[in-house]
Order: sequence, then C-alpha cells, then structure tokens
Amino acid sequence: MKIKHGNINVVASDIRLTSASVRCIVLLGFFGGLIAGALGLGGGVIFNPMLLMLGLPPLVSSASGLFLVTFSKVATSTIYMVNG
Repeated sequence: MKIKHGNINVVASDIRLTSASVRCIVLLGFFGGLIAGALGLGGGVIFNPMLLMLGLPPLVSSASGLFLVTFSKVATSTIYMVNG
C-alpha cells in the first residue's frame, strides 16, 4: 500500500529514518563488514538477517544484501591488491 508523503511515495515496509534505525544501520554496516572480512564470509550471511529484523521484505533484503556485499568485496580486493 503506497502512502503519499508530500512529493514522495512511501511504502509500509520502508525503513523510517529515526535515530534508532540510523544507529542500527550504521552498526550493521560496520560490524557486518568487519565480521564478513575477518571470517571470509559472504556478507549476505550477516546482512540479510539484520535487514529482515529491521522489517524489510525478503526480496528487498536480499537485493540490499547483495548491494552491500559489492562494497565489502571491492574494499577487500583493494586491500589485497595493495598488500600484494
């Protein structure tokens, strides 16, 4: 169900950017990337459950998780190339 909020369409599953949700997203990005990099896991193992806990639908969560993994893998590859 779409809700009109000014000139922006809002869906019921959109994350409302409150101070608590922003803190959760920042911590998710930091610790999720740290754990994924330290253990060599795909970041989706960590990001997808957290995004589901934030209330995103599974399709949006999986697509967002894959998008986040892209940045994690680019950073890891860059560090690997710099260090030889």
